[in-house]
Amino acid sequence: MKAILSIAPVASLLIALNSFAQTRFAYSTDGNMHNIDPLCGTPMALAVIAESNRKDDLVHLDYNNHLGAGDNDLGDEHKRNVEQAAKAYGYGATILFDDRTQADAATASIASAINTSSPERELYLLCASSPKEMCWRGINASQASKRQFVTAIAERPRSVPLDHLDTPELTHRWHDVCTLGVKCKLILDQDRAAFNAPMPKWNWLLGFGFRGEMLHKMAMSTAGDCSPAGLTFFGLGRTQRPTMANIQGIFNASSSTSSSSSSSGGECSNNNDCKTIYSGNLQSGWKVLKCNTSTSICRCQKGNNKTRCALVVAGSSSSSSSSSGGQECGNNSQCKAIYDGNLQNGWSVLKCNTNAGVCRCQKGNTKRQCNAVMK
Repeated sequence: MKAILSIAPVASLLIALNSFAQTRFAYSTDGNMHNIDPLCGTPMALAVIAESNRKDDLVHLDYNNHLGAGDNDLGDEHKRNVEQAAKAYGYGATILFDDRTQADAATASIASAINTSSPERELYLLCASSPKEMCWRGINASQASKRQFVTAIAERPRSVPLDHLDTPELTHRWHDVCTLGVKCKLILDQDRAAFNAPMPKWNWLLGFGFRGEMLHKMAMSTAGDCSPAGLTFFGLGRTQRPTMANIQGIFNASSSTSSSSSSSGGECSNNNDCKTIYSGNLQSGWKVLKCNTSTSICRCQKGNNKTRCALVVAGSSSSSSSSSGGQECGNNSQCKAIYDGNLQNGWSVLKCNTNAGVCRCQKGNTKRQCNAVMK
């Protein structure tokens, strides 16, 4: 009897973990009014799911769900970031919906995800924004009998409203979502978790090839605030209060098991790898130069300017914290803010190469790009 009792907690844990493994995800977020954190949060959510080897379990993602806000630069930038991250991680375009023009299709997609739910394949509906209208619409359009297999998850914010009803199109609150027959869960405010961190704490991303550099640039555009991705981290069966080590651990685990990346997190082993990744995806005038096989990093060229290809991907955009090309710096102060205290012994920040938007560092008479000599 003691032996049976001793394994019961283990069996319960395995059942719980298996439940998470069978769960599918639908994700709804804003990003076109009030808040800039989805500019990083949505791509980071896509990354966290893919790096956790759960990419196929994301069945829906709609964004720019602040209905009635109209077209604006913020929504356009969010769209570019979402599409770039989705392409980088190999997500199909059919699960992505820009609610500014595709709200009806997004509603139908959420309803379809709910209608295919079951006790064996539950759905987590991650409502990663203050507007809850799209989550409500998708649930309301679904079969009532299937809603019991759905859990809607949102943050319990401390400094912003739980709901936004500031346009005529936004008429439903979180309370309304929870009256439709789904299970509801509020988690801790992710603005106070590691997904919202000062930029130097995100510099480890630079060691994970072109995807890591892409995410690093997006984090720079929000001053390190990728907090909406915290819902995804929780949905994957992890903690409500992750540390940066928890987040990096997902990438470390994925890198160590992936046959497509080098042991250093590089992106290429030959020139063809670089052409496959970047041809047709670079800013105007830039072209693939080569794979630097010593660092497994793709190099690109425009005239006499050379830089890492990941820094000149088409669709990269600027903010007050990044240079006009979506690159890592526009002045020397930005380089110091990113790299001071984060370089290998003896290296120091030299300057921002404003032509390429790249920080340069120096050790004695040796000069290199700063992101190549980080700790």
